[in-house]
Amino acid sequence: MTNIQTFIVEPGTPELAICARWRANAFSVLQASFEQELRSLELFASDHTRGVALIAKADSEAVGTCLLVEAEIEPNHDVSPWLAGLFVVPEHRRKGAGAVLVRAIEDQARQREFLRLYLYTTEAVGFYAKLGWSVLDRTNWKGLDTALMVRDL
Repeated sequence: MTNIQTFIVEPGTPELAICARWRANAFSVLQASFEQELRSLELFASDHTRGVALIAKADSEAVGTCLLVEAEIEPNHDVSPWLAGLFVVPEHRRKGAGAVLVRAIEDQARQREFLRLYLYTTEAVGFYAKLGWSVLDRTNWKGLDTALMVRDL
């Protein structure tokens, strides 16, 4: 396995643009352009008190990203905080980067003294279940069959 490390994404760094591009391309449900994602992430990354954007690097190459956010976009559930936007580049999937990012977001939530963390997923219930997450509810989110998952920290 490659050595994977996570870093907090800071405003104005090249990693911020990389994450914005990944999010704009991977999450069509957000209906955001690269420019919109970049502006949004720039603002989000400027204040780490309530949330954080992380980037994973394998041998100094950017391979994935994930967010800890206070509120999910148009959630069907009134809970907080959220693990959101987990993305790993295709050539690095199934090599541990996703699990490293999830654990790092969980650690960020613990540092902020959160006791529980939530997420929505349409396709990765098994992945998160292996990491200790549980399905709390099933819902229709933006026309997609979606699981609300929870992890006690």
